[in-house]
This record gives sequence, C-alpha cells and structure tokens, in this order.
Amino acid sequence: MAVKNIRIQNSLPEMPAAIIGNSKMLACHRENGEIYRLFWPHIEYGQHLGHFWPGIRVAYPEWQGFTKWFHLNIWKNSQRYIENTNILETSLDSLTNRLRVIQSDFVLPDSDILARHYELINGSEKNEKITFFVYCAFNIEESAVQDGAYIDFSNNSLVFFRRNIYLALAGSGYPLAGYQCGRHGTASDPYQDASKGYLQGTRDNILQSAGSLAWDLGELKPGEHKTFSLYLAAGDKEEQVRTLLAQACSKEGTLWLEKTKQFWLGWLEPGRRLAGEQAHKAYNRSLLTMKLLTSKETGASIAAPEFDPYYTACGGYGYCWPRDSVFITAALDEAGYHDLASQFYGFTASIQQRDGSWHQRYYTDGSPAPFWGKQIDQAGSVLWGYWHHYSLTGDGRFIEKIWPSLEAGANYLSISIQENGLPAASFDPWEDSYGQGTYSAAAVCAGLRASSDIARARGEKEKSRYWLDSSEKVKESILNHQWSDQRDSFIRGVNHKVYKDHYDHALHTGEKAFITEDPTGLYVTHWAGEDRRIDAALLGLVFPFAVLEPADKKIIATVRAIEDSLWNHNAGGIHRYEGDGYRGGNPWLITTLWLALYHCTAGNRPRAEELYQWSLAQANVHLLLPEQADKHHGGPAWVMPLNWSHAMFVLTHLALNGRLSLPSKS
Repeated sequence: MAVKNIRIQNSLPEMPAAIIGNSKMLACHRENGEIYRLFWPHIEYGQHLGHFWPGIRVAYPEWQGFTKWFHLNIWKNSQRYIENTNILETSLDSLTNRLRVIQSDFVLPDSDILARHYELINGSEKNEKITFFVYCAFNIEESAVQDGAYIDFSNNSLVFFRRNIYLALAGSGYPLAGYQCGRHGTASDPYQDASKGYLQGTRDNILQSAGSLAWDLGELKPGEHKTFSLYLAAGDKEEQVRTLLAQACSKEGTLWLEKTKQFWLGWLEPGRRLAGEQAHKAYNRSLLTMKLLTSKETGASIAAPEFDPYYTACGGYGYCWPRDSVFITAALDEAGYHDLASQFYGFTASIQQRDGSWHQRYYTDGSPAPFWGKQIDQAGSVLWGYWHHYSLTGDGRFIEKIWPSLEAGANYLSISIQENGLPAASFDPWEDSYGQGTYSAAAVCAGLRASSDIARARGEKEKSRYWLDSSEKVKESILNHQWSDQRDSFIRGVNHKVYKDHYDHALHTGEKAFITEDPTGLYVTHWAGEDRRIDAALLGLVFPFAVLEPADKKIIATVRAIEDSLWNHNAGGIHRYEGDGYRGGNPWLITTLWLALYHCTAGNRPRAEELYQWSLAQANVHLLLPEQADKHHGGPAWVMPLNWSHAMFVLTHLALNGRLSLPSKS
C-alpha cells in the first residue's frame, strides 16, 4: 500500500469519531482506532499527523509473514469510551485467526504523553510468535519540510523534530527488535519494509521523515494475555522528551491507565453530583468533551477540533469565539466548574481591544485568529458572562479583577448605540448577515444591564445608572424596531446587508431591497428596511439574556413562528433561519436545544423533553454531539464534537432537572 502525500490527505474535512487529550494535547480518532490528528502544545495548533500506525506480525503461514496494521480492514473492530473517562478503548478481532487486540488510548492528565496500551489475547489452540510494529510519518505543524528524525539509542526511542517541536516514541517492557528512518513516499520509506517484517536499521533522515520501530513480544500461548505500551512524548527540547519517556516507561501501562481513569472519575464528580441521580451518560460525556476542548493554560474553549485547516468547506472551527465560549463557560459554571469559568473570564479580559471590543475569534494563547468582521454581540455576551459568574459565586475578588475590562466593554457598547436606539451594525451570531441584528441587540442590552448591576455592587452609582439607561434604551428600540406586525414575530433585524443568494428569498417575503455593486464581491443586496426572516437566535431575547419574560405575548408569538417556520418535517430539529443554505441547510442542535431551554423556562416540560431527546438521538455512538443533523434522515451531518452543542445539552439537562439558575434578570 503506497503512502499518500500527507499534506493533501489531511486537507480534506473529516470529523473524528472520538477524541482524547489532557486540555493541552488533543488527539482525534477514527472508528477503527486510528489516530489521524494530533494537536500540541495547544488544542488547536500545531497539528502533527501524518500517520501513527501500529500493527503486529505473526509468524504463521496464513498471515504470510506480513504485518497486520490495525487501521486496515482486516480486523473486526468495536469501540467505546471507558465509562465516565476520556480513555478510548478499541477492540480488534483478527479476521484470519483467533487473535484479539484491545487498544486503550489516553493522554496522561499531568504530562504531555500520549499512551497507547495494548492487551493481546490468543484465542487459538497454538502458540503464536508476535512482533509489534509501529510506523510513524509525523507532519510537524502541518509541514513536511525542515524536519528530521533519528533513533535515540539512550532510550531506544524514535524522535521527530522540527525547530522547537520534538515528538519522541518508545515502547515499554520488551526488547527493541528493529528500527528504520527514511523519507516517506520514497524507496527509503520504512512502511513497506515494516509491512514485510524487516527493518533496515537506518538511524536518521531529513525532510518528510518517516520511521518505524519493532519489538519482540515472544510467544503468546493459547489463552494467554500479554500487554505492551507505546508512549509518545511531546516537548520543546530533546532532553525534555527524554525525561518524559523515562517517566512513562518507569511504570507499567496498566498503572498509567488506572491513574488516568481515576483522574477523570474525580474530575467529573462535581458535575455528576450537581446534576443528581438523573445525570444521563450524554451529560457526563458532554462535560468530559468540553474539558478536552478547553485550554489547560488559558481556559479558552475552541468550537471543535480543527478538521478543515485549509478552509476548503468553511472558515475553520479550531478557534475560540468569545460568544460561543460564554455559552460553554456558562454551562461549566452552572455544572459547578467555577474555576474553569473564572479562568476563561480572565482570558477574555486579557485579550480585549483598547476600545473595549473583542475580535471575532482567537487562538487559545490569546493571539487573534483570522477574522472577517466585528460581532458586537460578543462584547455583550462577555459582560453578561462576568455577571453570571459573579451571580453564582459571589466572588468579590473576581469582580475587582475584571472591572477594568467590564468598564471598557460597557462604555464601548454605550457609545455604539445609534440614533434609532440599536447597537451599531455588525455581523450576526451566524456570521453571514451584516446589520442591526435582534440577537445582537439582546446581547448588548443584557451586557449593559449586567454591567450596571456589577457597578452598583461596587458602589459606582453614576456608572450603574448610565449603563442601565443605555440598556433600557436598547430594549425599547428592540420593541419599537425589531418587531414585525406583518410576521407577528420579532424578526432577524433591520438595516441589513445580506449575501446574494438570499436576494430571491427577500423578494419572496416582501422585504424592500435594491441591488448595488459591492467591491468585495460578497454582497449584492442591501436592505433599506427590515430583514423579516425568522431566526432561531431570537430565542436569545429570553435565554440567556432575559430581555423579555417567557410569558410575554410577543415572545410567545415569536416562538410559535420559530416552530412553524424552522421545524424540519423530515428529520426533526430546528433550522437556524429561513433560507439558511450553509452545508445544504440542515437543522442544528444548538437551535433545537435553545428552543428546549425556552420551553423549560416557560413551564412546557413535555415539549422541552421532546427536543432534548431529539438532540440526544443525533449523537454518534460515543454520545458526541454534532453541529448539524442530516436534514433528510437525521444523524451527524457536520462538525463533531461541537463544543457549543455540548454546552446547550448540559444547560438543557440541568434545566429539565430543576438545577439551572438561568434565565433571570439581574
């Protein structure tokens, strides 16, 4: 089997079946147990795979002496997370004899070491001689140039490096039986030699490096079990990865497995305890997933493990959006993880712009990520989040810490209010419509009200009154300008500029529009008045921003319009808005759970439960939640796991069990 060009292979979007990590290292798995993406030292960059293929060679005629790589379809596999942990177990049963391999993948909680622990079981009636092989072709920081690989004989490890990134691989407990370094895709590539069971002993390579190691596991008797562990250490210096490998190899793999299991059980306990006996397995999986997608160092959360780094089908998801992360942080806060919430809000304060605003998105180290415009709702959301965390913890030290950020943000929002009483135009939360959006106005209204309450708690009466007056002005303008008698609903917004593919819909629904030339080529339609489309984000008026009460007649009418206009009658679920064409126009879990949260607050538990169960049914076998469900037959359609989907699931679960503090007016 030829090894394909790694860069081209990994450029195609692919959602993982499962993920593991320690909030600094993050690995993505396929259903067959193959790790195909590895992020370190941040959970969103750099990405270093490439190939990481283990397998075994059995000295038995039926196997013809060839290495049977675990990622190939010569194994029958099944997969599960060890319950309430981020340890992924893949069981592999040979299709040609009675060998079974159980692969347990995990990352050590306190060390940047990825462990692959193997249990080999001989179910036949004869002895089998086993040699364990691993082939690696790392693509450090998604680059195949300026890299090198070599064998470090001080610990019998295979080391890949590029500048200050070192990845070192070693096995534990058995003697090294062979090694080879080479250049992938060439005659020196170790893959073919490893597949034949013979490694040439080449000690190093430069450029597009690949390498293979082999260990002699000896004979496996009938009914016998043997264990073997691989450890991959990541560091910024050669000596660092040597030290990490020494640490890993100092204990048996079963001990590291148990230690990691106990870590995750302990970490999950506060969330499980708060949720009570009714905690669903998907609730626990959501908390565990959110933890993996939250940076250990800064508390910043990414939207999803990056799967489209070359922007072939979207603008990428491996970034921290302040708005999305406020929902994620609110869910963690409500679930009892106040330390993670406080850390994230410290991060937002540290990355704020001088004018009090925030960029659209960031890397988890705080540097700005590629963006395409301001989104004013993000500022409102962060300020609301400051208040939400304070309302749960009463932590006065937290308020003093974030006060300069809150003051700058509240002043920014106040200054942004236009003559019509609404915030200045910006991109909406879906990032495909530019104008004075209703959801954005709700976020600004809540952010200013939250700032007023925190100012009052600090004795800043004048600022409190000013920000409250600004908030009330926005609320009044929402009622005056963003309600449509014609649609008997709040609408998406006013003074909008939209993508050209929405022009026909605009004419169909009667909005007054005209065509202009746009130098960017992105837009041809400008709204002179209202964008009357129904948008699920209108639910933000109630949850979480509490601009209006759930029983308000206009809210009830808006929710009715959302259910009537946006419900998918084939697969179920709520679409984002009328005319949504992103990825073919599927229903989203965020929007469906948002509607469930509204019905919880409105006292309509049966409908909330229906929507909750629908969302749960869209999960994959590991209970990871996607962004979208297929519009024809349901099931994951795009982006998985999506952090925001898991956050909304946690919030809904808590609400259904009477354990959610939101929504409430501050």
